[in-house]
Amino acid sequence: MRILALAFALVLPLAFGSDAGASENRVALVIGNSSYQHAPRLATPVNDAEDIAKALGGLGFDVVLRRDTAASDLRQTLQDFAERSTKADFAIIYFAGYSLNAGVDGYLIPVDARLATPDAFRTETITLRAAMLQVAGARVLGLVILDALRGNPFPAKLGRQDSGRDFDVPSSGGLDASRNALVFFATEPSRTSEEGQGRNSPLAAALLKYLPEPDLEISFLFRNVRDEVRNSTRQKQTPYMYGQLSRGKIYLNAVKQAAFSPVQADPSAALPCDNLAAAPDDSKRGLGVKGVKLEDIKPALAIAACSQAVRELPGVDRFHYQLGRALYAVQDYPAALASYKKAFELGNTRALYALGSMYDNGEGVERDPARARFYYEIAAEMKFAPAIVSLGLQQERGLGGDRNPAKAYALYQRAADLGDAKAINKLGELTEKGLGVEANVKQARALYEKSAAMGDPDAMVNLARCSANGIGGKKDIPEARRLLQKAAQAGSKEAKAILASVGSPRDTPKNAPKNPPKDSGRK
Repeated sequence: MRILALAFALVLPLAFGSDAGASENRVALVIGNSSYQHAPRLATPVNDAEDIAKALGGLGFDVVLRRDTAASDLRQTLQDFAERSTKADFAIIYFAGYSLNAGVDGYLIPVDARLATPDAFRTETITLRAAMLQVAGARVLGLVILDALRGNPFPAKLGRQDSGRDFDVPSSGGLDASRNALVFFATEPSRTSEEGQGRNSPLAAALLKYLPEPDLEISFLFRNVRDEVRNSTRQKQTPYMYGQLSRGKIYLNAVKQAAFSPVQADPSAALPCDNLAAAPDDSKRGLGVKGVKLEDIKPALAIAACSQAVRELPGVDRFHYQLGRALYAVQDYPAALASYKKAFELGNTRALYALGSMYDNGEGVERDPARARFYYEIAAEMKFAPAIVSLGLQQERGLGGDRNPAKAYALYQRAADLGDAKAINKLGELTEKGLGVEANVKQARALYEKSAAMGDPDAMVNLARCSANGIGGKKDIPEARRLLQKAAQAGSKEAKAILASVGSPRDTPKNAPKNPPKDSGRK
């Protein structure tokens, strides 16, 4: 199992204005594990922790520093810190050492861990999810940064079944999507982190350079850190920030905030970029904006308008996402990927899903279903239904092993519970075929009817097939044709092809597919 340097953050939803300084109650827990008893020693973590602790102390943080922590000490330290973070405005945890990941969850490795068997992950490590909860009580900003090296030097190999929870089943837990919640990744998924050539790791060195810089707003701080790491590792490692910030600016070292120019436009107000490239179902689109389908985007106008929007308001995630949509519409996939990544760094969940889809389908990048799954899982944690559906489609295709229709059904049910029409249609297809659930054509038809009523064109085609052939209910040829025409108007290529093949109204759409159509996974 590959190792991912992950960071999770959780915060209570509280808007934070630009007058924030170092007068707030600030707490930090800094941990550096170098001397592992059953794994090769790491060169920089203790150095990194000592230097980061000093830097945060200079910014007004009350810092607790721990070196080479064993499991019992690490658990008690985190528990004690949780009590302090509930009384703090800022709470930061920094961990340097070994870390293993499973999906979007993972483990912090104490120095006494043996990890001789897979079961040991549950008893000898600390989950990232548990560490995340320790900063959950902070009133303004909670942040966990994990500066961990890749590679698994332990005998036990980490599989997806070893993760803190199974991401293929419904869950009410997960990452909090509230504002001022930051997630900082030390590198992109499926990429390696570099070990420092000097005293510090590349990530720690970059943080030490920019943390003390005065009047550097936090989103720009992390962008500078990202660029510094890329330069120092010759583009081998690219950190990025993920999270949601309020409109107010946040500074870790506020000195002369008044020197900053005021925002020239209201980020919530509709701009030309919104009218030309916003997705119709995007809740973040500007006020009064209807949105435009991908195929209806006028690329030249949209690219120009959204390029201007990201220049004027570089910290507004939706403009980067909308620029990505416009670039995708003209199949400029590398540029679209870059815009989606910028939106992702600013906390845009739709950009997460778009990135996953591009890697899933090999659009502008080498096809990488595992990397796609990484993005889907994070978006699924944010309760973004299309990403959950895509995880279900991957289970149907058998990503990384045999097909698992039961897990696919559970994922579709999870998305259906969020009101996703496509998921309801997929439930109908599995129910009709008896995959992952007992076959029931009457129930399948009812699911198609529900999804079609919500506007899903694939469900309309499935319901037309049922009506044409009397599957799960009465046979009704005129109704089948009406459904196909409606699906065709909604953009279904399959419905258009069927209508073209049946010819005149006296013909019947009996040649509609006998089995539910295959799904490409692209929404």
